[in-house]
Amino acid sequence: MSEYVALFEEHDKNWTWFKEHYEELVKKLDGEFVAIYEQKIIDHDKELSALMKRIKAKYPEENIFVDFVSSEKLTLIL
Repeated sequence: MSEYVALFEEHDKNWTWFKEHYEELVKKLDGEFVAIYEQKIIDHDKELSALMKRIKAKYPEENIFVDFVSSEKLTLIL
């Protein structure tokens, strides 16, 4: 159980870091996927599959936070 708590806490830290640094990420990496590990950008790419292939080879996948950076506001239609 504590393993899951640790994973959740690490994800939460990375998500918080992502939100706090979003504006600077948009300036540098607009239109790209970013991979964050221990509150640091470890890689980025416009193609998610290429990014995932590289990071899976180097990092424990369950500890990586990946999200898309965009200056455009996204709208979900349900």
